Amino acid sequence: MGQTVVVYGNLNDPRHIELDEPVSDIRGPVEVAIRAKQDRAPVPFFESTTVEEWELEFHAWIEGHDRTTPVPSAESLRREALYDDR
Repeated sequence: MGQTVVVYGNLNDPRHIELDEPVSDIRGPVEVAIRAKQDRAPVPFFESTTVEEWELEFHAWIEGHDRTTPVPSAESLRREALYDDR
């Protein structure tokens, strides 16, 4: 069995395919199988980044918050203050 290379592109007309990247690994006659590309759900940010990239984005998110927002008092966070019916 020969070498297989998967490439993506657009079928412009019945005889021409525009590839997203060049194929340089294979020379000579080739066999081409075409199938419609399925739409995929976008990859979540945390699955597509490195730890360093995630940390940079997280810190940028933190810095984007308004620092003049007042902090709730300790009394307002007590259980009794959270539930009026108790």
